Amino acid sequence: MSDKLDDFQEFRERMNEIIFSKDDLNIKRFFNLDTRIYSDNKLSSELKEMLGLVSSLVLRCDDCINYHIIQCKKKGWTNEEILEAMSVGLIVGGSIVIPHLRKAVNFMEELDQNKDYEGTRNYKIYTDGACSGNPGPGGYAAVIIFDGQEEKITGSAENTTNNRMELKAVIEALKTIPKGSSVELYSDSTYVLNGLSKWIKSWKSKGWKTAANKEIANKDLWSELDMLTSNFKIDYFKVESHSGDYYNETVDSLAKESIPQ
Repeated sequence: MSDKLDDFQEFRERMNEIIFSKDDLNIKRFFNLDTRIYSDNKLSSELKEMLGLVSSLVLRCDDCINYHIIQCKKKGWTNEEILEAMSVGLIVGGSIVIPHLRKAVNFMEELDQNKDYEGTRNYKIYTDGACSGNPGPGGYAAVIIFDGQEEKITGSAENTTNNRMELKAVIEALKTIPKGSSVELYSDSTYVLNGLSKWIKSWKSKGWKTAANKEIANKDLWSELDMLTSNFKIDYFKVESHSGDYYNETVDSLAKESIPQ
């Protein structure tokens, strides 16, 4: 699949070079408009790529369809969301679109088999929560690492618990990441890691109740986390607190500094 994807992208680049070499002002204006129209404005660039995909399917342009599938995946759209959008294109375009829809689905499957294609996004998240009094005023923090760049997130609450701040840190971090990304989550909270990797399925099956038939603590946050985590492939890693891990120490300090005074 990697060769097929490379061939597709190389073909587009080569053809674009030939087109631009003609030095046609109208063509250049069109390509400039095409670039600008897909940038963020009243509509997000993510939504515009999806609209471009649906339009390409209706117009039965296989090259355009493949291009927009790649762009949609880069923007974080999941396969399920892309397929739902293409079903709209099928309804609008009619049965004549079906052969192009089949090719599009096949192209998506081949993309998924190639885990190294450039649309794949891999993030690392370090999170921590802190609370003065427990319950009492609290703070949370996360460091998000992607492509060599770091983003720090902090927040606070006037009356909360340490566990709620631990959960809130993960929630706010995941909200910043494109859907469909791969995530490595690092935390020193056994409550968070075991909850996400072991306990949450049992809680859901029991209507968000414990084995003793009592409503779980922090149900609102666990429910929100359950919906968020379904958008990603997440691997969980336990970090020992105060073990010298740079990012764990960083989020620990940021969370404590965020506690309202």
